[in-house]
Amino acid sequence: MILQIDAGNTRIKWRVIKGSKAVGDSFRTVVEGNQLTATVLAGEALQLPGVTALTAAQLSSVAGDAVVATLSKQLHQQFGVSLQVAKVSAQVGSVSCGYKSPEALGVDRWLAVLAAFNKADRAAIVVDAGSALTLDIVDSGGVHQGGYIVPGLRLLQSALWQGTDQVKVDQSGSDHRPNPGTTTEEAVSHGCILMLVALIERLAAEQSAELIITGGDALLLKNQLTLKATHSPDLVLDGLSVEGLRFSGFISR
Repeated sequence: MILQIDAGNTRIKWRVIKGSKAVGDSFRTVVEGNQLTATVLAGEALQLPGVTALTAAQLSSVAGDAVVATLSKQLHQQFGVSLQVAKVSAQVGSVSCGYKSPEALGVDRWLAVLAAFNKADRAAIVVDAGSALTLDIVDSGGVHQGGYIVPGLRLLQSALWQGTDQVKVDQSGSDHRPNPGTTTEEAVSHGCILMLVALIERLAAEQSAELIITGGDALLLKNQLTLKATHSPDLVLDGLSVEGLRFSGFISR
């Protein structure tokens, strides 16, 4: 049983898988869950209901050293396993990093690129709709071209909250194109969604690539797109299982 953890700025997602993604093998998710990152930063343990034994633990983290240290200590004490922390390298398998200094690329973006290219087996645009909205491009030869980072939906909205008294925003989303808002709440919500949708669609129009979207706001944005997109909610976790990562993509903690 392998524990895989995706520690983001807002939430920590985890799953336990049986098997691997090695060629000729497959895996299945046994149990999964999530927890606010702030609770682990406050010193609480990662809650792992139903997990009784592990053979390995893998982590993708953009949440800082304190989270890594807390999780490493917990897993060693609770299950007797060392935490394998994913890192960005210049190349994994057929995928090469587009950053001049690979270590400067966020590991979550790197893992999402690896997983997306392995799933699509062609050029891909990878959108991660979290606290920030990141868009990464990988060409048909597996070369990561770099990407873009803009504020995510809630950051955009919070910028307006600071200057607009008592604005509350509808987060529910819809399958229908947002109409012009007839209240301040609608105007903020619909306007921020359309800004991000326009960015995604502009980039997709310039590329002949598969569009893959992940992250907490992925479905909300996907519902507004006028083009085909694949929703892959566990893309970062899937990246932890990419063949070749085990040889150059982890450090033990």
